[in-house]
Amino acid sequence: MRHRPDRLFLLTGGVQGLAFSWGLPAMVWWVVDLRLSPFRLAVLGTALVLSILVTETPTGVVADLYSRKYSVVAAYVVMGAAMALGPVTELFGVLVIWQVLWGVGWTLQSGAATAWMTDELAHHASHSHRSAALMPVESSTSGDDTEADDSGSTRSDHSRQVDGLIVRHAIFRSVGVMVGLVAATAMGAWSVRGSMAVMGMLAIAAAGYLAIMMPEAGFESPRRRASGAPRPAHTSAWKDAIALWKRGARLVRRNPSLLAVTLSATIAAGAWEANDRLSALRLFDLGLTQLDGREAVLFFGAVWFVMSALAIPMMAWLRRRLDQADQRTARRDAFLLARFLTIAAAGALALALSPWFTIALIGWAILDVAGETAYSLTEAMANRHTDSSVRATVVSFVGQSQAVGEVSIGLALGTVAQIVSVPFALAIAAALFAVSAAPAAIVGWRTDGAVQ
Repeated sequence: MRHRPDRLFLLTGGVQGLAFSWGLPAMVWWVVDLRLSPFRLAVLGTALVLSILVTETPTGVVADLYSRKYSVVAAYVVMGAAMALGPVTELFGVLVIWQVLWGVGWTLQSGAATAWMTDELAHHASHSHRSAALMPVESSTSGDDTEADDSGSTRSDHSRQVDGLIVRHAIFRSVGVMVGLVAATAMGAWSVRGSMAVMGMLAIAAAGYLAIMMPEAGFESPRRRASGAPRPAHTSAWKDAIALWKRGARLVRRNPSLLAVTLSATIAAGAWEANDRLSALRLFDLGLTQLDGREAVLFFGAVWFVMSALAIPMMAWLRRRLDQADQRTARRDAFLLARFLTIAAAGALALALSPWFTIALIGWAILDVAGETAYSLTEAMANRHTDSSVRATVVSFVGQSQAVGEVSIGLALGTVAQIVSVPFALAIAAALFAVSAAPAAIVGWRTDGAVQ
């Protein structure tokens, strides 16, 4: 597998899912065993999001400056350590530290994995193209035109392959969540804290495997590009990092599609964070009050498993849609993102306002599947509209914009839920999902021409 970056990239999706599923035994331990108050649970969530907000872009810049591969490897070492050490102590301050550590680990891989895969595939494609060019040909007539056509075709094929892999990565993430939920439930029957520790050690083991198997032939550090020699010693790494960050920021500001993706991600993430915090409370009020803590965890584990399974065919459909080269345009991508966010808004509204438990649960499932699909499309669009030198930085911008929305909008809606009511706050979140579709729809109306 060493020379198959596509397969290794998909493996990182499965490990991501494993890291997500760790939240199930963690929530059981926090709520049932430690009996943390709602305020302390909110503090843990806020600490996680704030760590992502602060470190998302800096870690993307570091990956662009030094190594995407080792940024990914370090990510799973850091996340795995936080997962394994999380249940060691019951001291609340230490629990907050583990949440911060998990968030830092997440940012180390969030832009780097996609950037690594994109450049590795481009490197392999260029190698194959050069090898083919060295082979004898029958005739040189119209050779320049043929070469240009082949080059354009290669770029187009590479872009479609990358987009398809980003979506397949999300499918593997869903599979990883499903496997992790089953494993966490099975091990939880033995020990909830033990299952948390084992899942963390599995993440560290995955990091060791990636360190050995991941190639990095398609990436060259910007600090070693001056005629193949190191840059002068007086050139500061901090100056290089700031310059790279500014280049990424300019690209986001000047590219309408990137700007729309960033704005949509900011608003949608805030609405999503509110639903993450309040949806379980809403469902409890509608029909789960008779369940104890462990029964509720089994119920939500089963629901999350089903929603992850439902996301897989939707991701497969999105992959086929992005692979339609003859129909693929920036306009269609933007409108597709707007549609998914609108569907998420409809699901969120059903969860917020339906007086019936079943309808609210279906609305939550619609929101989850549409939101996961929109997230994958957002990453594909951000990756498509940037270049190799700042790819991890720009993809991390999108992640950081999501963290901004989660901290600001999510906390505000949590306050509304406390002062007014949970359904009212969830209704506002549904409206925000609809608002988040607007930037994508606007850029769709104003954009024309095929995606390159």
